[in-house]
Amino acid sequence: MAINYSIAKMANPLDRESGEYKYYAKAQANGSVGINELAEEIAYATTLTDGDVLNVIRALVKRINLHIAAGQIVKLENLGSFQAQLRSDGSDTEETFSPSLIRKVTLQFRPGIGLKGQLNKANLTFHKVKGLKQEEEPMP
Repeated sequence: MAINYSIAKMANPLDRESGEYKYYAKAQANGSVGINELAEEIAYATTLTDGDVLNVIRALVKRINLHIAAGQIVKLENLGSFQAQLRSDGSDTEETFSPSLIRKVTLQFRPGIGLKGQLNKANLTFHKVKGLKQEEEPMP
């Protein structure tokens, strides 16, 4: 398996105020896979039909949303866990903080060992490609 990457000039992510720029690798997707394709692949590897798999995945997404909205962490063993994360404006004191300062609720995903294990650098190769913002070189 190979992961495509491009090189991008960016400010140091740990110290953006320094004005110092360096070149960093950025992963570049080489396509995508949708829920229907995943369902077909899972159906092929099991005794389930692709319709059964689709129904399970759709039901799982609904149940994850319900449990997250109830403030729970959803743990899916080797797949990983999902949890709500809050972004808020700060207040001067704990007493003056109110829920109106909460700006956004996002979904945090922490991959489990089943996913992390597959992304071991020793198991992967890397292929440099042009970045999305890089201009194509003229053909001679």
